[in-house]
Amino acid sequence: MFTQMTKQAGIEFLYTNIGRGHPYYLDGIIEALIRKGSITLVRSESDVFEVSTGLSRCAWKTARWLYTTGSSSRIIGPVYERIRRGNDYNRDSLMLRLMRRDIAAKFAGSEPAVIVAHSLLVAALRGRENLVYQHGELATPPESVVSGASTILVPTDEAARPFIDSGYGTDAVVVTGLCVEPALVKQAAISFDRRCDRIEKGTYLTGAFYSSGAEPRAHIKKLTVAAASMAIHGNRVVIFARKGGHLQGAAVQTFNRLDIPWQVVDSGAQIPSEFSSALIVLFENRREEYSFTARFFPFLDFLVAPSHERTNWALGLGLPMFIVGPCVGPFAPRNRDILLKAAVAESLESDHDAAILATKLRKTSGRKQLLTFAENGWGKYKIDGFEKIADYLVNRFAAE
Repeated sequence: MFTQMTKQAGIEFLYTNIGRGHPYYLDGIIEALIRKGSITLVRSESDVFEVSTGLSRCAWKTARWLYTTGSSSRIIGPVYERIRRGNDYNRDSLMLRLMRRDIAAKFAGSEPAVIVAHSLLVAALRGRENLVYQHGELATPPESVVSGASTILVPTDEAARPFIDSGYGTDAVVVTGLCVEPALVKQAAISFDRRCDRIEKGTYLTGAFYSSGAEPRAHIKKLTVAAASMAIHGNRVVIFARKGGHLQGAAVQTFNRLDIPWQVVDSGAQIPSEFSSALIVLFENRREEYSFTARFFPFLDFLVAPSHERTNWALGLGLPMFIVGPCVGPFAPRNRDILLKAAVAESLESDHDAAILATKLRKTSGRKQLLTFAENGWGKYKIDGFEKIADYLVNRFAAE
């Protein structure tokens, strides 16, 4: 199927650009390569929508629509969940053949290397030499274990085991450490010390609130209820929201209804040295979100979000997490269970749990639990996964 080409050093990055999670992992590798001065290793970046045409592109657009709509729709949601649970990318199907058609043609040959972060793209390029699959999530659900990659990059030994059990050789599975944004790793230690000091002293807390890319209604409700609870009781909240998205609208409506002072920070504004009870930080793309997160990170005492890729922060950066549900997709429930077992997080199972978050954290027992979460999430795992991946790629694929 794939024809041999003249050897060329370098890597091509192929994105799905559906949601935030999988693209985030490729973004982190590129940032690490930039920081190493090795960005010339990257020959190109593209996504499935650029590469695909006709019916193939329509199939990808359908997948994106299902992701965006299925998380919130009471009608489409159950169908979407059944489709995701039934995914087996090791089996051929008409949809897989359609989605892979132009991708397989584009990336025929074995050079340069191609790196992907979604199991569907492994299936689309199955058997290609120099196909690198970054599985950055803590959890490894069955749909992510796909044959056909030459190298698998995983964050932990636990994440590696299902790939090895499925038939991958131990030399093909590389354990990298947790994949945390390099800009956060750089300030992780001092941020952790200051966070613990604030929690112990009983001063006001600052919480970060994030939705997933699909912004399910149930998540938005819990996020805004919890944020209002914290702000009303004298704490500070920082809501990171996509400009024009559901979380922005719901936060504005909630804060206005409850007379909570709030400000907006966007790409054209400076972060105020003294800000009001609530900030709504608006971003238009992932790069802006990463930049804002790095700038606010030293002030953050806890995180409220679904259990997706940001669960790495709770397990590796000592940032306690409150998990909003319901868990959507195959990764979220497994990530949640990992965090609960590690005692670095707690689930907000209901809107009531979200509404009493501030009351809980005002109590001495609540503060002690928060401190325990922070301490349990610090120093147990290596957090320089992106740097390790960059080193690996440079050593393997740079021109000699």
